[in-house]
Amino acid sequence: MTTLDFQNEQAAERRAGLHALLAYSVMTLAFWAVNATSIIMEAAREGVAFNAWEAWFIEGTSAAYLLILCWTAVRPLERRFPVGATRWTRWLPAHIGGLLVFSALHVGAMGLTREALFPILFNHSYQFFEDPLWQTFIYELRKDALSYASVVLILTGFRTIQWHRLEAAAARTEARTHHRVNLKCGGRVMHLAASEFSSAKAAGNYVEARFGEREYLARMTLSELDNLLRDAAVDAVRVHRSWLVNRDMITETVPTGEGDVTLTLSNGETIPGSRRYRDRLAA
Repeated sequence: MTTLDFQNEQAAERRAGLHALLAYSVMTLAFWAVNATSIIMEAAREGVAFNAWEAWFIEGTSAAYLLILCWTAVRPLERRFPVGATRWTRWLPAHIGGLLVFSALHVGAMGLTREALFPILFNHSYQFFEDPLWQTFIYELRKDALSYASVVLILTGFRTIQWHRLEAAAARTEARTHHRVNLKCGGRVMHLAASEFSSAKAAGNYVEARFGEREYLARMTLSELDNLLRDAAVDAVRVHRSWLVNRDMITETVPTGEGDVTLTLSNGETIPGSRRYRDRLAA
């Protein structure tokens, strides 16, 4: 790995972390608002005299410590044991232990904060630990497990997006520099000479691409393959919603009626051409 590659990976990790932080912050603030207003509405419906600011404070202490702990405790642990990078039997025990510590810190911090500040802010006490400690912990652990899992999944999702972007950028650099196309086929990456490309057909989330005498099933879109081929100086042209061909290999164009055509390539392939794409073919 070159220094530039390492720097790009570190930058991608920072972007993933920042995007995840913003996403989880928005989600946490939304839950804070919903939970606080739910308490206020329940009190009003039951006709109970209640200071609305108490609801905002109660739920706010939970939200604040969730945000602090998720990015001082959960994120470092998730980076050390990323979900999907290893077998689940290796990372699951670490995350179970992390959840227990995370929940204990969350429960202790918000409970002590409420009990300490309620008399100052609202002129009466707040009993958070009036029930047996284990009951309080189990009650809060159920909700904390959802918060912990949400952070891990959000981080994993944004990291996956960043890695895909890095791979796409590397593939385009490879195409421009070495005129090769990298196709992810199952668990392998095929490095193919771009000049051997003849045609490609869309197949759901995949493309069936022919290079030379072989056909490859790659997880990508026709547009992504088109961009790679153009970076590799191949004159690829979209002739149909589901077909991409190498213009230099077209040897015959036969009208089929209503503006559609059938294309014959130099390797003997016949490809349908749609009238919607005739302008691209003519260009």
